[in-house]
Amino acid sequence: PPSRPTAPRPEKKATPAARRRMAQMVISAALLLAVVAMKFLFPAALERCRATLLELLGADTDFVEVFSAAGRAFSSGSDALTDAYTAVFGAAEVPASGSSVPRTDDLPGNVDMLQRVLNFDYADPVPAGDITSLFGARSDPLEGGGRFHYGLDIAGEEGAVISAFADGVVTAVGDSTDLGKYVTVTHEGGYSTLYAHCRRITASDGQQVRCGDPIAEMGDTGRATGVHLHFELHQDDVYLNPIYYVTFA
Repeated sequence: PPSRPTAPRPEKKATPAARRRMAQMVISAALLLAVVAMKFLFPAALERCRATLLELLGADTDFVEVFSAAGRAFSSGSDALTDAYTAVFGAAEVPASGSSVPRTDDLPGNVDMLQRVLNFDYADPVPAGDITSLFGARSDPLEGGGRFHYGLDIAGEEGAVISAFADGVVTAVGDSTDLGKYVTVTHEGGYSTLYAHCRRITASDGQQVRCGDPIAEMGDTGRATGVHLHFELHQDDVYLNPIYYVTFA
Protein backbone atom coordinates (compact mmCIF):
# COMPACT_ATOMS: atom_id res chain seq x y z
CA PRO A 1 0.00 0.00 0.00
CA PRO A 2 1.12 3.58 -0.57
CA SER A 3 2.71 5.23 2.39
CA ARG A 4 0.71 7.75 4.34
CA PRO A 5 1.83 11.38 4.28
CA THR A 6 3.25 12.50 7.58
CA ALA A 7 2.82 15.89 9.15
CA PRO A 8 5.94 18.06 9.09
CA ARG A 9 7.87 17.95 12.34
CA PRO A 10 8.42 21.22 14.17
CA GLU A 11 11.96 22.47 13.91
CA LYS A 12 14.04 22.11 17.06
CA LYS A 13 16.02 25.09 18.21
CA ALA A 14 19.68 24.43 18.75
CA THR A 15 20.79 24.51 22.37
CA PRO A 16 23.70 26.75 23.41
CA ALA A 17 25.87 23.64 23.76
CA ALA A 18 24.95 22.52 20.25
CA ARG A 19 25.69 25.97 18.83
CA ARG A 20 29.04 26.02 20.64
CA ARG A 21 29.94 22.59 19.30
CA MET A 22 28.95 23.62 15.78
CA ALA A 23 31.18 26.68 16.05
CA GLN A 24 34.05 24.48 17.21
CA MET A 25 33.48 22.12 14.29
CA VAL A 26 33.48 24.99 11.78
CA ILE A 27 36.70 26.40 13.23
CA SER A 28 38.28 22.94 13.24
CA ALA A 29 37.26 22.32 9.63
CA ALA A 30 38.73 25.68 8.65
CA LEU A 31 42.00 24.70 10.35
CA LEU A 32 42.06 21.43 8.42
CA LEU A 33 41.65 23.25 5.11
CA ALA A 34 44.36 25.72 6.08
CA VAL A 35 46.77 22.93 6.99
CA VAL A 36 46.12 21.08 3.72
CA ALA A 37 46.69 24.32 1.79
CA MET A 38 49.93 24.95 3.69
CA LYS A 39 51.10 21.44 2.86
CA PHE A 40 51.02 22.16 -0.85
CA LEU A 41 51.74 25.90 -0.93
CA PHE A 42 54.24 26.30 1.93
CA PRO A 43 55.61 22.83 2.78
CA ALA A 44 58.67 24.18 4.59
CA ALA A 45 56.55 26.35 6.89
CA LEU A 46 54.26 23.44 7.70
CA GLU A 47 57.18 21.21 8.57
CA ARG A 48 58.48 23.81 11.04
CA CYS A 49 55.16 23.94 12.92
CA ARG A 50 54.31 20.24 12.57
CA ALA A 51 55.06 19.36 16.20
CA THR A 52 52.93 22.24 17.49
CA LEU A 53 50.00 21.16 15.33
CA LEU A 54 50.25 17.59 16.58
CA GLU A 55 50.17 18.76 20.20
CA LEU A 56 47.14 20.94 19.46
CA LEU A 57 45.29 18.08 17.81
CA GLY A 58 46.10 15.70 20.64
CA ALA A 59 44.79 18.10 23.27
CA ASP A 60 41.39 18.82 21.69
CA THR A 61 38.99 15.98 20.90
CA ASP A 62 36.91 18.25 18.66
CA PHE A 63 39.86 18.55 16.29
CA VAL A 64 40.32 14.78 16.35
CA GLU A 65 36.66 14.25 15.44
CA VAL A 66 36.83 16.76 12.59
CA PHE A 67 39.95 15.20 11.11
CA SER A 68 38.40 11.73 11.37
CA ALA A 69 35.20 12.92 9.69
CA ALA A 70 37.17 14.75 7.03
CA GLY A 71 39.16 11.61 6.36
CA ARG A 72 35.95 9.67 5.76
CA ALA A 73 34.66 12.38 3.42
CA PHE A 74 37.94 12.56 1.53
CA SER A 75 38.16 8.79 1.17
CA SER A 76 34.78 8.65 -0.56
CA GLY A 77 35.96 11.16 -3.16
CA SER A 78 38.99 11.22 -5.39
CA ASP A 79 42.32 9.64 -4.54
CA ALA A 80 43.87 13.10 -4.65
CA LEU A 81 41.75 14.24 -1.71
CA THR A 82 42.70 11.18 0.31
CA ASP A 83 46.36 11.80 -0.49
CA ALA A 84 45.99 15.43 0.61
CA TYR A 85 44.61 14.31 3.96
CA THR A 86 47.22 11.66 4.65
CA ALA A 87 50.05 13.88 3.35
CA VAL A 88 49.55 16.38 6.17
CA PHE A 89 50.84 14.11 8.91
CA GLY A 90 52.05 11.03 7.03
CA ALA A 91 50.65 7.51 6.95
CA ALA A 92 49.41 7.68 10.54
CA GLU A 93 48.28 11.13 11.45
CA VAL A 94 47.06 12.14 14.88
CA PRO A 95 48.05 11.10 18.42
CA ALA A 96 45.38 9.90 20.83
CA SER A 97 43.29 12.54 22.57
CA GLY A 98 45.02 13.99 25.61
CA SER A 99 48.46 12.65 24.73
CA SER A 100 51.54 13.76 22.87
CA VAL A 101 53.07 11.76 20.06
CA PRO A 102 53.81 8.39 21.73
CA ARG A 103 57.27 6.87 21.86
CA THR A 104 57.17 3.74 19.75
CA ASP A 105 59.76 2.03 21.95
CA ASP A 106 57.33 2.27 24.91
CA LEU A 107 54.60 0.32 23.10
CA PRO A 108 54.11 -3.38 22.40
CA GLY A 109 55.31 -4.25 18.92
CA ASN A 110 51.79 -5.04 17.70
CA VAL A 111 50.28 -1.65 18.67
CA ASP A 112 49.85 1.60 16.72
CA MET A 113 48.61 4.56 18.77
CA LEU A 114 48.21 6.88 15.77
CA GLN A 115 45.06 7.39 13.73
CA ARG A 116 44.58 5.78 10.35
CA VAL A 117 42.10 6.84 7.69
CA LEU A 118 39.43 4.17 7.23
CA ASN A 119 38.31 3.96 3.62
CA PHE A 120 34.81 2.71 4.45
CA ASP A 121 31.73 3.87 6.35
CA TYR A 122 31.56 3.04 10.04
CA ALA A 123 29.38 3.76 13.06
CA ASP A 124 29.47 3.53 16.85
CA PRO A 125 29.14 -0.07 18.10
CA VAL A 126 26.68 1.19 20.74
CA PRO A 127 24.46 4.31 20.44
CA ALA A 128 25.74 5.83 23.69
CA GLY A 129 27.81 4.95 26.72
CA ASP A 130 30.45 5.95 29.21
CA ILE A 131 34.05 5.17 28.37
CA THR A 132 35.50 3.55 31.48
CA SER A 133 38.90 2.42 30.23
CA LEU A 134 40.98 3.74 27.34
CA PHE A 135 43.27 1.94 24.93
CA GLY A 136 46.80 1.86 26.33
CA ALA A 137 48.80 1.11 29.45
CA ARG A 138 46.77 0.85 32.66
CA SER A 139 46.65 -0.78 36.07
CA ASP A 140 44.82 -4.09 35.84
CA PRO A 141 41.41 -3.59 37.54
CA LEU A 142 41.26 -7.16 38.87
CA GLU A 143 44.83 -8.13 39.67
CA GLY A 144 46.66 -4.80 39.83
CA GLY A 145 50.00 -4.22 38.19
CA GLY A 146 50.65 -2.77 34.75
CA ARG A 147 48.98 -4.35 31.77
CA PHE A 148 48.37 -3.00 28.27
CA HIS A 149 44.69 -2.61 27.44
CA TYR A 150 44.11 -3.51 23.79
CA GLY A 151 40.63 -2.06 23.45
CA LEU A 152 38.15 0.57 24.56
CA ASP A 153 35.72 -0.22 27.40
CA ILE A 154 32.25 1.33 27.04
CA ALA A 155 29.85 0.89 29.97
CA GLY A 156 26.11 0.66 29.45
CA GLU A 157 22.98 -1.20 30.42
CA GLU A 158 22.86 -4.98 30.39
CA GLY A 159 21.24 -6.21 27.20
CA ALA A 160 21.95 -3.01 25.25
CA VAL A 161 22.27 -3.73 21.54
CA ILE A 162 25.80 -3.95 20.12
CA SER A 163 26.00 -3.22 16.39
CA ALA A 164 28.52 -3.96 13.67
CA PHE A 165 31.08 -1.17 13.34
CA ALA A 166 31.13 -1.52 9.54
CA ASP A 167 30.14 -3.84 6.71
CA GLY A 168 31.83 -7.20 6.95
CA VAL A 169 31.65 -10.90 7.71
CA VAL A 170 31.41 -12.52 11.14
CA THR A 171 34.58 -14.59 11.36
CA ALA A 172 34.51 -15.76 14.99
CA VAL A 173 31.95 -16.38 17.70
CA GLY A 174 33.25 -17.75 20.96
CA ASP A 175 33.50 -17.77 24.73
CA SER A 176 36.75 -17.44 26.66
CA THR A 177 37.85 -16.96 30.26
CA ASP A 178 39.14 -13.43 29.61
CA LEU A 179 36.80 -12.10 26.91
CA GLY A 180 33.65 -13.94 27.89
CA LYS A 181 31.20 -14.20 25.01
CA TYR A 182 32.70 -12.43 22.01
CA VAL A 183 32.25 -11.91 18.28
CA THR A 184 34.72 -10.80 15.63
CA VAL A 185 33.80 -9.10 12.34
CA THR A 186 36.26 -8.81 9.45
CA HIS A 187 36.02 -5.71 7.24
CA GLU A 188 37.68 -4.62 4.00
CA GLY A 189 41.32 -3.55 3.87
CA GLY A 190 42.49 -6.08 6.45
CA TYR A 191 40.53 -4.42 9.27
CA SER A 192 38.60 -6.33 11.92
CA THR A 193 36.69 -5.53 15.11
CA LEU A 194 36.13 -7.53 18.27
CA TYR A 195 33.22 -7.14 20.70
CA ALA A 196 33.68 -8.85 24.08
CA HIS A 197 32.05 -9.48 27.50
CA CYS A 198 28.69 -9.83 25.72
CA ARG A 199 25.64 -11.28 27.43
CA ARG A 200 24.54 -12.91 24.19
CA ILE A 201 25.81 -13.13 20.62
CA THR A 202 23.01 -12.68 18.10
CA ALA A 203 25.07 -13.02 14.90
CA SER A 204 26.30 -16.31 13.47
CA ASP A 205 29.75 -17.32 12.28
CA GLY A 206 30.03 -16.64 8.56
CA GLN A 207 27.13 -14.18 8.51
CA GLN A 208 27.45 -11.09 6.34
CA VAL A 209 26.56 -7.94 8.26
CA ARG A 210 26.05 -4.32 7.32
CA CYS A 211 27.20 -1.29 9.29
CA GLY A 212 24.81 -0.87 12.23
CA ASP A 213 23.37 -4.40 12.14
CA PRO A 214 22.78 -5.88 15.64
CA ILE A 215 25.30 -8.60 16.43
CA ALA A 216 25.31 -8.96 20.23
CA GLU A 217 24.01 -7.70 23.58
CA MET A 218 26.07 -5.96 26.26
CA GLY A 219 26.93 -7.97 29.35
CA ASP A 220 29.63 -8.78 31.89
CA THR A 221 30.75 -12.28 30.92
CA GLY A 222 34.38 -13.32 31.24
CA ARG A 223 36.97 -11.29 33.10
CA ALA A 224 34.90 -8.16 33.70
CA THR A 225 34.23 -5.83 36.62
CA GLY A 226 30.83 -4.69 35.37
CA VAL A 227 28.51 -4.49 32.38
CA HIS A 228 30.38 -3.05 29.42
CA LEU A 229 31.54 -3.60 25.85
CA HIS A 230 35.23 -4.24 25.27
CA PHE A 231 35.74 -2.99 21.71
CA GLU A 232 38.88 -3.63 19.68
CA LEU A 233 39.96 -2.48 16.22
CA HIS A 234 42.73 -4.23 14.29
CA GLN A 235 44.39 -3.97 10.92
CA ASP A 236 45.94 -7.31 10.09
CA ASP A 237 47.97 -8.14 13.23
CA VAL A 238 48.18 -4.57 14.57
CA TYR A 239 45.96 -3.22 17.36
CA LEU A 240 44.63 0.31 16.69
CA ASN A 241 43.22 2.88 19.10
CA PRO A 242 39.39 2.86 18.73
CA ILE A 243 38.98 6.28 20.41
CA TYR A 244 39.20 8.08 17.05
CA TYR A 245 36.21 6.28 15.61
CA VAL A 246 33.50 6.69 18.27
CA THR A 247 31.51 9.92 18.28
CA PHE A 248 30.55 10.04 21.97
CA ALA A 249 34.14 9.93 23.26
